[in-house]
Amino acid sequence: MVLRLGRVFELTAVWYGGDHVHTDSKSKDKKFLVRALRLLGPAAVNVSAHEWIMPIILAFMARTTEPELAIAGYSLGLSVAFFVSLPRLRIQALTVVFTEDRESRQSVSMFSLLCAATVGILIALLAFTPIGSFFLNQLFSPSDELKNQASLTLKILVVWGIFSVIRGHLYGIALRREKSILLWIGALVGLVSVTIVSLTLYLVKPELNAQIGAWAVSIGVLAESGVAIIGLWITRSRDEEATGTVLKQRTLLAFFVPLLFAALLPSVTLPLVNFAMSRSADPEIAIAAFTVAFGIFSILSIPANGIQPTVLTLFGLKEPAKQIQIFSIAVGMFTLIPLLVLALSQTLSSWIFKDIMGLGSEVFQSARIAIWILVLLPPWLAIEQLYAAALMANKQPRGIVYINIGRLFLLIILVSLSMYLPSINGVIVGTLIVSLTLFAEAIFAIFFGKSAFSSLANRM
Repeated sequence: MVLRLGRVFELTAVWYGGDHVHTDSKSKDKKFLVRALRLLGPAAVNVSAHEWIMPIILAFMARTTEPELAIAGYSLGLSVAFFVSLPRLRIQALTVVFTEDRESRQSVSMFSLLCAATVGILIALLAFTPIGSFFLNQLFSPSDELKNQASLTLKILVVWGIFSVIRGHLYGIALRREKSILLWIGALVGLVSVTIVSLTLYLVKPELNAQIGAWAVSIGVLAESGVAIIGLWITRSRDEEATGTVLKQRTLLAFFVPLLFAALLPSVTLPLVNFAMSRSADPEIAIAAFTVAFGIFSILSIPANGIQPTVLTLFGLKEPAKQIQIFSIAVGMFTLIPLLVLALSQTLSSWIFKDIMGLGSEVFQSARIAIWILVLLPPWLAIEQLYAAALMANKQPRGIVYINIGRLFLLIILVSLSMYLPSINGVIVGTLIVSLTLFAEAIFAIFFGKSAFSSLANRM
């Protein structure tokens, strides 16, 4: 790690100019940095879009005729739609990896449309048939009013499910073509659309309750998809050639299924961590503090969230693997800085947690402990995304499965051990479980991804 940091600062010196560096080398390094940063910004914003949009929607639903019912119904319906629409999380990666010419793009587009249709059908089955009612009753046991709000939300979210997959595919094409401006425009259009729809429905029909959020995100993703389609058509390459290589749908499916398995793990992590914290001495304080601290951590770590799509695109553009590696670690290190400042500054943390978020003293102190435990994670998250991207770029998705199986086993072991430590502060238990599993995931990624990375390095 120390050697890698040395290279990070060495390359940083190259990028910003050093008298001992040749002009050609400086020019190439600067060109790489500009290209990488141009991709990283919109990729990170796109991956983290939900974190930005959710507070806006919740702010309007909190002012409806039945705010608690509206927010709970929307959250319940959206959580079901999120689970069913897992392909949206991985379709962008598949698009970036396999889109090389006109024929491959057409094959990937067909696969993406099939995924979108499947997601739409599954959400529709839950929304319009007794299957959904049975599913909600068995899993959540909601009241009749809450179940009705969740069902109404799901009916609208059929559109969101379909176009969230399509949007991911379109943004993958935009990244592959280095048209990252389309992601910026799309994110802005989505944000404006969500705000306008939420405000309009709140003013005109506040009794819609949970449906306000569902309509807002659905129209937002429709607007983003429309912008992406128009932008890609305007910026299309007229000299795009076909290589004659046939890309079969079963090849794409064999690559995609392991990625879907990997996308499942985040869905089970939080419930297991909450289970571990619920057995501590002060479960309410522990769970509340962890939730707030991890939310702040997620927001401050947004730059690191864009590493994987950026790295995938850079590999596809045949950029030097060593520079990609150094860039990824540098992003992780720079992401660490605001977290470290927050952890070290009592004044800043008090202002954010107490003044802005309104936390009490006990929850505030526990949240600070959580931030201290999480503070060193960003560089390891960057490393994990780098090597996971190398596996995908080298078309070895099975390694992703092994990484996530290893993380899942460790998660189960740590949660089981926590049952024998009821006297330890719950927030320490929960945050350590998350930190250790993410750290282990980075180690597993290095182990399974180093050969793929070496193969890519030798090719470039």
